Amino acid sequence: MYATMRDGSGLAAARAIAAQQRAANLELGQLPVLEEQVCAEAGLWAPDAARRAIVQAGGDVPRAVSLLKVWAATLPHLDSCPVAEPDIRIARRVSSAYQDIPGGQWLGYAPDLAPRILSWDDDPDDLGESEVVARVESIEADAPPRASVPRARDLLEGLALRPEPDDGDGLDPAASMPVPPLDRATRSGILASGETAGLVTLASLILGRRREAVLAELTVNAVSVRVPHPRTGKPCVVAQLPVVEAEAIIDADVDGAPGFAVGWGASMGSIERRAISLALIDAAIQADGELDESIPLDEQTVVGATDGSANNGFVEHLRLPHYASFASYVAQARAGRRGDDT
Repeated sequence: MYATMRDGSGLAAARAIAAQQRAANLELGQLPVLEEQVCAEAGLWAPDAARRAIVQAGGDVPRAVSLLKVWAATLPHLDSCPVAEPDIRIARRVSSAYQDIPGGQWLGYAPDLAPRILSWDDDPDDLGESEVVARVESIEADAPPRASVPRARDLLEGLALRPEPDDGDGLDPAASMPVPPLDRATRSGILASGETAGLVTLASLILGRRREAVLAELTVNAVSVRVPHPRTGKPCVVAQLPVVEAEAIIDADVDGAPGFAVGWGASMGSIERRAISLALIDAAIQADGELDESIPLDEQTVVGATDGSANNGFVEHLRLPHYASFASYVAQARAGRRGDDT
């Protein structure tokens, strides 16, 4: 599937780690992906607390999220330091826009390769590849830091791009009640804890109205969080958590000619469709202003928006190679701009 993917032994090792984790999860009755979803939607990384909330809520995810948020509100809060690139280590990296990217692509543990066959065998070794991603503590120490790996978006140099808005300082949604209009950082922070199905539905509606949409880069990372030491003030690591980061490219009008907009999204945990959806929403806002393009609520749109399986697949298919189609669209866009210049 990925002709340029390397490290077959690394992929085998990642699958072995996932199998070990899966066995431990079955013994403990854990649901790690669901725990990650509850953490992401609550805006708090606390898998053990999320597990308790899921059990107490009887599996009702919105109620579990609410329980986790209320519990977090009772805890003391510390201001963390901004995350620096040396504190980010990459466990998985793919691009659907370019076959060859600086630093290369690697699958790590790839949920898109998991078989979709329901197993009735309780032996974890016979369950096949589940969508369990190894926890951050299983990420090898030699995983490259983000600072040492060039960003794939650097390959977009020379294309007509929509100018990215200033991020702004950003407000903490847990400490204030942000009121629109919002700067990009504040909006991204609020959306990052959005309901997963809602984000995916918005992204699928956006995808259905674009001529081109690909992923410049998708990474699953282990991120170290630092806070100032209470005595010395020196930043020290207090936690490590998984974060998915995505940069999406969509078609956009740039100065009256074909061009592109690049959106960014990040989400706690390893649920990739969340970050992909956030990146698509960010790109669409840049391309269309305030998403002012009307979406008719006709029968087809309403029925399609409620088809969760189809929407998930529609968004997640962006992880697969689109090298030829993206190269073709880039050529068309450049030809269109040359024609406008003449």
